[in-house]
Amino acid sequence: MNREPEGVRRVDPAGEVRVAAHRQAEAISRHMVTYAAIAVVIIIMCALIALDYLFVQETHRVIKVLIGVTALGAILAMPRLGLLLLPVVTPFLPWVPPTPIPGLNPLNVLLFSIFGTFALGRILARQDVFRPTRLGRILGFLLLLCLVSIFRGAAVPTGYIYDARATSLQFFRAATTFAPYFIYLSMLRDRTERRRVAWALLIGLLLEGLVTMKLGRNGSGSRAIGTIGQSNELGAYLAIFSVMGAAMMAGTRNWFAKLSIAAIAGIGVLGVMLSVSRGSLLALVAGLVVVAWRSSKWVVGLLVLALALGPIWLPDYVMDRIKSSSVQVEGSDEATVDMAAEARLETWRTILTVVQDHPLDGVGFAGLAYVLPDVGSELGLEEVKDSAHNTFLRMLSEMGAVGLALFVWLLWKAWVLGDQGVRRARDAFDRSLAVGLCGAVVTMVVSCAFGDRFFSVIISSGFWILCALVDHQVQNEPAAEPALAVVPRARRFGRARA
Repeated sequence: MNREPEGVRRVDPAGEVRVAAHRQAEAISRHMVTYAAIAVVIIIMCALIALDYLFVQETHRVIKVLIGVTALGAILAMPRLGLLLLPVVTPFLPWVPPTPIPGLNPLNVLLFSIFGTFALGRILARQDVFRPTRLGRILGFLLLLCLVSIFRGAAVPTGYIYDARATSLQFFRAATTFAPYFIYLSMLRDRTERRRVAWALLIGLLLEGLVTMKLGRNGSGSRAIGTIGQSNELGAYLAIFSVMGAAMMAGTRNWFAKLSIAAIAGIGVLGVMLSVSRGSLLALVAGLVVVAWRSSKWVVGLLVLALALGPIWLPDYVMDRIKSSSVQVEGSDEATVDMAAEARLETWRTILTVVQDHPLDGVGFAGLAYVLPDVGSELGLEEVKDSAHNTFLRMLSEMGAVGLALFVWLLWKAWVLGDQGVRRARDAFDRSLAVGLCGAVVTMVVSCAFGDRFFSVIISSGFWILCALVDHQVQNEPAAEPALAVVPRARRFGRARA
């Protein structure tokens, strides 16, 4: 039997290769971050130079691109940073230059970046990505009905033009509007992260309010448009989150934080006034009444007193806007509504005519814009607009009675979710957040009665983030312990004697 001589080391080529590869990988990894950072900086510099010199882009566009690329890189590196960034930047998305890809906008890019990185890590770790939701099933039914109505409008048109491609893109944007609800509910971890996201919503309200005050009433009719670009949508956004801020004042015992939240809510209310949106003002009052009623009953009295003294402290342009709802007819004692209100009423009368012809199936998702002008002309109405200016009537006319029922049911379940959050809250902050959701739901309902706010990306994305915060609280915080039951005296004595 042959034996190797003693003192001779046995050679293992495979092991030596593994050790050498490991050492080389360690040497490279120490410098990989630096090399990658240098490559990213070079790419960004080349892109900015190309935008500035080759495509002759304006300076503000180059700066926006630079900020956007930086934020996107930070989100890809730390996905949870996107949870705090999204509520802050959402109101400013209309300022971002549009993308040339149909259906793709900055909100989609942000959502896919935040959730894509998170979901990839969960999948690789063989962990669940989504969590159970309380509103997800109703949202799914509503989106499914929207999709079916698109096929219905394309396959069996009502006799008017129906662009299935354009409406499909609108459906994709509408579905993206609800995505923050599922994303935040899946990514939120604990109470601390809920509080941070709630503060991010308030910071978004603060920045939008400050920009609105800075720009002033620079829109048509001397009405503020802010970053959103439309006075009524601006008013709806500010009203919803001002109500949320008013509710969160009771959620902290720190007086500095309490005063900060009060200042933010006050700036939001001032922004609503600058928008001079009558529907938003009414929605704001309705939401504040709900918050005051569920927070402290004596605050309701102060709110009623403030409204009664409104003609004294409200700005003149707000009072003029409220009074312009009805104008005096020359040579008569009768009063009639102003031109804007008259156009809205004529549009609603036209919609009711459309509903009579299609009460169950509707005219298809986003198909009302193709129908209203022609039906208005047939009825001899000159001020008919191409938008419903009422989400309830839009649901009824586009998706029939089933669509309206699902929409009302969804709003009701959102209210129930807020009520559950109030009853199950373990501390003042969670309770105030749930009260804010109840007030925001009422504000959304009133806003939808005066415009199509439900499918607005800027307005609804923050609303669904708020729903996700309360849903996360209800699912992860145990219910408050019930009071100890009183044991009957005879039974106690019997056990004692035993």
